[in-house]
Amino acid sequence: MYYRFRASRFYGGSATADAVGCNLRCLYCWSWRFNSRLEGVFYSPKEVASKLVAIAEDKGYKVVRISGGEPTIAFTHLTQVLEHLQKYLRNKKSLFILETNGILIGYRRDYAELLSMFSNIAVRISIKGCSEEEFEKITGADKVFFSFQLQALKNLLDYNIKVWPVVTVSFCNTRSLASLLERLARIDENLVAGLEYEYFKAYPASVKRLCKAGLLPWFSILVKERKVLNSNEFRELCRRYSQT
Repeated sequence: MYYRFRASRFYGGSATADAVGCNLRCLYCWSWRFNSRLEGVFYSPKEVASKLVAIAEDKGYKVVRISGGEPTIAFTHLTQVLEHLQKYLRNKKSLFILETNGILIGYRRDYAELLSMFSNIAVRISIKGCSEEEFEKITGADKVFFSFQLQALKNLLDYNIKVWPVVTVSFCNTRSLASLLERLARIDENLVAGLEYEYFKAYPASVKRLCKAGLLPWFSILVKERKVLNSNEFRELCRRYSQT
């Protein structure tokens, strides 16, 4: 199931399929509505590949990707999309980027092995929080699943798949971030150098969820106002939202 296909600016321009459905419920998720209500349309792997190619050809993009929800929960569908894209990716010297939380790839080493059968693929793993405790607060899932995200990095590297981690540091403290960097370095020092840092973008619906849960980022960005908020300013934003 997908809720849209679009041209996006990420990675210097990419054809993007936004999938529906996830195995986590991250409070700051920008795709919360579609994942929680399962709003979308079912497409076959061939249709998904065709739509991605059409957008890439129209815009001259060299990157295609699946984003939005968690693509690995429909892993057979995902590999079939890749099968349909292989000839195009090789001929155009293009890249497919899989955006995932990595949990299933960490749990199922054979998923990494299956992905290694495809060329022109890279994986971006979005780590939720910098520690087990932060993971649990952000996702509502048991903290035991945090380690599967790190194991996914190792599994993919073991099969020589290009992979890098990203973390939304707005919800990490200095101690947990330092610990995460150490854990990444033990897997591969290049993961530390390649770590991508994101910051919470304070869209209204996401802000309300965080305020209700009492989860306050130390750093966030009000997108429309182009304003940076510290934790005290975010707390004041919560107070204002509670009055509306």
